[in-house]
Amino acid sequence: LKDFASAGFDGTLKNSLDFPEKLYELFDCCNVLEECPKPIIAAVHGKCVGGGLDIIAACDIRLCTKDATFSLKEASIGLVADMGVLQRLPLIIGQSFTREMAYTAGFFSAEEVARMGLVSGIYADRKAVMEEAKKLAGQIAENAPLAVQQTKKVLNYSRNATVEDGMSMAMHKNMVLLFSQDVREAMTAFMEKRKPNFKGK
Repeated sequence: LKDFASAGFDGTLKNSLDFPEKLYELFDCCNVLEECPKPIIAAVHGKCVGGGLDIIAACDIRLCTKDATFSLKEASIGLVADMGVLQRLPLIIGQSFTREMAYTAGFFSAEEVARMGLVSGIYADRKAVMEEAKKLAGQIAENAPLAVQQTKKVLNYSRNATVEDGMSMAMHKNMVLLFSQDVREAMTAFMEKRKPNFKGK
């Protein structure tokens, strides 16, 4: 962030021309989270403002502490949020709540964003929210890795696809997964009444 600030705002022509390139590097930070094959869990503590909201909107699951606050602040400094939050947030909390956050640039409490659907849980403090995030990660890790990864791909694809197209993609993913070692392991474990030992193959 230090390099970004000095390159973007030191007033020299050369660095001003570098600004778009630096900006796209920041865009990639959010895109990488969304495109990561593994689910990403965001645990929010304290203020989640501007770029912080951009980042958590690209995550799969969001948790926060009871004292966390959230703000889409760009309008208050004369800018438009441009790191994907205006595209991702409506798919999470809907158009009305997104527009309220974007137009007012106000701060919203943990309880308010939970009602919107931005976070799926509120916890007492930083320690508690981190423990829950680790617990969720552990529960996810118990499942077949390939199935979880392909489920994320189908969910991401289905946001901008018809139900029929989303179902078709899921079917094609399963046609491949049926030949995986993990599916055979799941069936064997069921017959042997034990916990499966998935290998991600």
